[in-house]
Order: sequence, then structure tokens, then C-alpha cells
Amino acid sequence: MQWLLILGALRLRFCQFPVVLLQPRSTCLEQPENFTAYVVNTNITLKWDWNNPCGLNVTFSVQFGKSVGELESWSIISECQNVKIMECDVSAAISNFYEYYNVSVRAYAGDNYSPWASLEFNPDQEAKVGPPGVHLESIHGGDWKIIISNPDLEFWSPAKLDYKLTIWKNSSYPEKKTLDVFSGQAIPDLEPEKTYCLTVKGREENSIPSPEICIKTLKAWSGLPRPENLHIYALNMKYILYWNNTYDGNVSFTVQLLLGYHTKMSPDISKNWLSVAGCENIQTMHCDFSSAVAFHGIYYFRVQAVHNNNKSPWSKMLKFEPKDDNVLGAPSVTVNASEDSLNIDIAFPGESEKNDMNKVYGLTYRVHYWMESSSYSKKIKEGTTSISISGLVADTSYCLKVQAYSLEYQKSSKFSNVTCTKTIKGKPSHFKNGVAFLIALAVCVVTACLIVATYKFSQQLKHVFFPSCHLPKFLQSPEGNMNSSILSVPEEETESCIVIADNHLPNDVNTIDFKNSQNSEEISQDSGTYSSYDSISGHNNTPDQKTV
Repeated sequence: MQWLLILGALRLRFCQFPVVLLQPRSTCLEQPENFTAYVVNTNITLKWDWNNPCGLNVTFSVQFGKSVGELESWSIISECQNVKIMECDVSAAISNFYEYYNVSVRAYAGDNYSPWASLEFNPDQEAKVGPPGVHLESIHGGDWKIIISNPDLEFWSPAKLDYKLTIWKNSSYPEKKTLDVFSGQAIPDLEPEKTYCLTVKGREENSIPSPEICIKTLKAWSGLPRPENLHIYALNMKYILYWNNTYDGNVSFTVQLLLGYHTKMSPDISKNWLSVAGCENIQTMHCDFSSAVAFHGIYYFRVQAVHNNNKSPWSKMLKFEPKDDNVLGAPSVTVNASEDSLNIDIAFPGESEKNDMNKVYGLTYRVHYWMESSSYSKKIKEGTTSISISGLVADTSYCLKVQAYSLEYQKSSKFSNVTCTKTIKGKPSHFKNGVAFLIALAVCVVTACLIVATYKFSQQLKHVFFPSCHLPKFLQSPEGNMNSSILSVPEEETESCIVIADNHLPNDVNTIDFKNSQNSEEISQDSGTYSSYDSISGHNNTPDQKTV
């Protein structure tokens, strides 16, 4: 009986426990689901879902750290402790917009809690551009100007400040039109007395549009009409703006320019327009603004008509980017022909206007040339303005055309006019052969003369320095040279004698002996072997001659 009383008491106490304790823990305290970070502009909100099958009174707590699972590095977010709703603003806890963060959330019921639900995210990658502030202002001519206030974009680049306008008529079957828009720009092409609705969002895909705004346009403008059909002629860096002439009477025009960077930075571009020098109060329907722009800039133009004190609404804006919109004109070509080649001089596009297109674009030139009688053409590519084409056939007509090309800007000019030139007629073949023969003959003659002259000159040198004759032995020294002792003997002094020929010879003189002596003298003079010649006096002395 006592045991029955104890069992009854235990049964009573057990029945007093909440039913939740009888449920499995995994069923009543499940892990939060769909844990997500919502980043709009610089606001970061964590959101999650949680099923409450047991109807428990639960709260949630969030922590964050550098890596999931390293509990010692986790920190709590004070604003997100014991919250009863399933979201939490963690903007104050995120100090760096470009780092990765790990966050976790779990549910609490008394001393019990669910498993953690974890999330890793990067604020910059998750961020969306929030809806901008938008309002409209009525301006001159019945137009509407749109003013866009940027959201808080502390971490965003200026490029994300560009906006798109989506506008449509408020009708049963609206046709929506989307266009780029800047703060302070007039909304174009609005019909009078119509209701239009619009929204504005950033150009980024993850931008959030503004709430819809609807307006009713004013009555049709009855004043001076706005200039229409603006277009720009841009050739060889000469820029001229044109518009249609739809006016009667003495009407003048003013052209204004907007620098492109204002469209990204200014809260109201209507205050940044500048009048173009030389294009104020002009009577013509065009304006040369070449000197007002730089090659690498971006510009917008608009025109207003003025008659007496009446002003038209401003025209629609026209965008102009010189480096993209400028057109390369065809180069000019001058050709001179020789017997087998064409020499081409190219005047680059804009050279006549003194615009250095060659320097700005870094032009190269493509030359297409062909025989006039043939349809097959050849191509060459050069980076200079002086080009020579060789290896051509004499007395033949060739045609060519030239195109300028910029590799950096991927732009090509039109081809120059086709120029046809005939190469010079060549000399006859027999004339060429004769000329070649004469040249060869002249070379042979000159070569032979040089050989003979060289031989003669070498013989003279040999004769002077290496003579073939030798001195008599008695005049030579033992070494074979001239005996200097003989040359140094002083001349023997002699008396001057005169031979007197007497026809009356003495009786005691033998005539025969005299003749023999005379003949002996002549022989002695002819031989010169035993004679002694006086180089100073020029007399010959012989031993057989008698002196007086």
C-alpha cells in the first residue's frame, strides 16, 4: 500500500511538468532557417526564419567571428542579444565593408537552446543600391526637371550614382520606356496634358527602384519652338553642331556645353551648363566648336532659340565623345613612277586643316595596288607617309588606293580616290646589250692598262735599286762594291801641251812609225780599256803621245 502511495505521488509530479519537456529537443528547438544578410546602401540587417511547433516563448542571440567553429574568436553583438523578432541590425558592428564576416544565430527557450545557424558574407558583394529620393520641378517651356537625391553611398564608387528613369503613361496598357537620366535634367518627349508615372533606380543590376511618382503635364507650349534634330559633323577633328531651321524671321541661337563629369558629381546639372565661345547669339543654324573640346573628353550640348525677348525651351541634350565620334577622312595621295617602281607620298587625314591626326591616332597606311588590266590586287602596310613599291613591269599602267588605320582606336578611314599611273618605258634589249658590252670592254681595257703600267713601274724600280750590270773587277772592293780608294785618288797635275802638226817632217823621223803610232792611238781611244779620262779637263793622255 505504501508503494502505491509513492507511485501515485510520482505520477502526480510528473504530470505537472510542461508538455514541452516531453517533446524531443530537436522538434521544439530547431535550428533557424533561411539565415540571410540584407545590405542596402550601408545598412546591414540579418534575417532568418524559425518554426515554433511547440508554441514556445523563445528569444534569439547573434554572434560573429572570423571563422566558423572557432568559438574562442567569436564575439557577441549587444544589439542582437535576446531579441524576440527574427531580424537584427548589425550595421554598427561591421567596421569594414570589404571584409568577410561569419555570423551565427540560435534560439533560446529558458536554459535550452537550438543548434547554431551560420552564415559567411561580404557586405560589398551583398550590397544593393537603395532607392534614391526623387521629385519633379516644372521649368520654362512646359518641361519637367527631375531632381534625384543620392542615397547614403559611403562605400560606393561614383559610377554607381548613374541612374535610369522608367516612365510610362498612366493608362490601361502602359508602354514603359527606360532611359539614362541625370539629376537636374529635363525629361524629354512628354505630351501635354497627360498623366505620367515614373520610378528611378541606379544603373547597377542590384539597385532598388524608388517609389512610383505620377504627374500631369501642362498645356502645350505656344511660344517659340525648341530647336530640333541636333547632330554633329565630326571629320578629321573638326566639329560642327547642326540643327533644323524651323523658324521664320530674325531668330538667333545660343549653344551651351556641359562637361561630362558633372553628370556623375552634380546634384543639379542645370546649374553647370556653359555657353560655347563663338556660338552665342548667332544667326546660323550651325556652330563650329572644335576649339572648345578636348580629344579625350565627354560633352553634352543643347541649343536655345531667341527672338526679341522670347526664348524657346532648350533642345534635348546631345552627347558627344570626340575620340569615338570623330571620323577619319580619306588620305590624299601623290604618285611618281619610274621604270620598275611607284613612289607614293601620302598626306594624312586632316593635314590640310593642320590637325595632326597622324600623331593623335598613330596612323598606319594600307596600300592596295594592281595592274589596270587586272582585277587581282596586292596589299602592303606601312607606318610612314612615304612608300615605295618596287619590282613592277616597265611601260605598264598601275592603279592604287590608300586607307589610313588606327590600331589603338580601331578606326579606319575611307579609301583615297583611285590613282592610276604608268611606269616609264624601258630601254630596248639590244641597246641594253650594247651598253653592257661597252661597259665590259671598258673594264677590260682599263684592267689591261693597269697591269702594263704596274709591270713597267716594277721594272723601273728593279733597274734603279737592283741593276743587272756590274763594275769592273779592279773598281770593285772585295765585297763587290765600288772601290772607294780608286775614286778618292787625286787628279795628277799635267801640263797643257799643244801638238803642232808639221808638214815638213825632219828627215830623221820615220814616217811609218808615226802612222803606226797614230793608229795605235786611235785603237787605244776606241777600246777605252787602257785609257785614262780626265773627268775635269776632258783630255785623253796616252803613253804613246809625244808632248812638247
